[in-house]
Amino acid sequence: MIDFAKMPYVEFISFLRETNRCPGGKDTINWILRNSFADKNSKVLEIGSNTGFSSLEVARLLKCQVMGIDIVPEAVKVAERELANDVPEVRQAVRFKVASAYDIPCKTDSIDLIISGGSTSFMDNKSKAVAEMYRVLKPWGFCSVTNLFYHTRPPKEVLEAVSDIIGVNISYMTADDWIKIYTQNDNFEVYKLEKVKLSAQPQAVIDDYIEYFMHKPHIELLSAAEKNALRQRWGDILSVFNENHKYLGFIRCLLRKRQIAEEPELFKIRISEDV
Repeated sequence: MIDFAKMPYVEFISFLRETNRCPGGKDTINWILRNSFADKNSKVLEIGSNTGFSSLEVARLLKCQVMGIDIVPEAVKVAERELANDVPEVRQAVRFKVASAYDIPCKTDSIDLIISGGSTSFMDNKSKAVAEMYRVLKPWGFCSVTNLFYHTRPPKEVLEAVSDIIGVNISYMTADDWIKIYTQNDNFEVYKLEKVKLSAQPQAVIDDYIEYFMHKPHIELLSAAEKNALRQRWGDILSVFNENHKYLGFIRCLLRKRQIAEEPELFKIRISEDV
C-alpha cells in the first residue's frame, strides 16, 4: 500500500500528475513572451520545470527550442510523458533534464530567455542559483521571475503549516524582498514589473478540484484505502494553501542581464498595479 501521508510533497504532486502552472498560468506565459520579445529563434530555459507546463506552452506558442530542468526525477518523468503525448513539432522543440539550478547544464552566454516560475522559493542558496542564471544568459537576455509574495503578513501558524507541507522553511517575503535577491549584486536590471493579488477559493471549488483528481485513470486503479488516504492528504494540503492565498500575491518580473552601467531614469512612467 502506498503511504501518501509520508510521501514528500513534490513526489506527491508528481504522483497526482497535477499540471503545475506558474502563477497566472497561460496569461503569465503570454505576458513573458510578449514583453521579452522572444521568437522562434530564441533559446529558452525553464528553471524548475516540474511537470512541464511552461516549457510546453512556450514551444507551442513560439516553436522555439526549450529546455526544462528540475531536480526531482519524478517530476521530470511526468513532464516527459506529457511531451510524448504532444504534437511532433513540440516534441522536437522541447527536452527535459534532471539538473540543479546551482549547476545549470548550459554554456555561458547561451540562453535568450530564462523562465523561473517561483522555483527559487525551494532553494536554500538563492544567490548561487541567481549567479548561475546570470552566467548562462546571453548579454542583454531576459530572466522572468514569477515568485509568490505576501502582500499582508500571514499568521505564524499559516507560515508553519505551509512550510511543513512543502518541506521548506517559508518566511514572510514581500515583492521587494524577492526583487532584491535578483538585483543585489547589480547584475540584473528590472526591465518590467507587475504585482498581482491572489485570493482564496470557496470550499465547493476546492472540493470539485479534488474530485477531478480522484477520477484520473491512474488514481482510480488504487485500492479504496489508498484512495481515502490520497483524498485526505490532498484535501489537507489544499485547505492550508487556500488559507495562505488570503495573504498572497505574485510578481511578474522581467530582469535583463545588463552589460554596461546606465544612468538612472528620472521621470519614469507610473503604471498602476493590482497590489
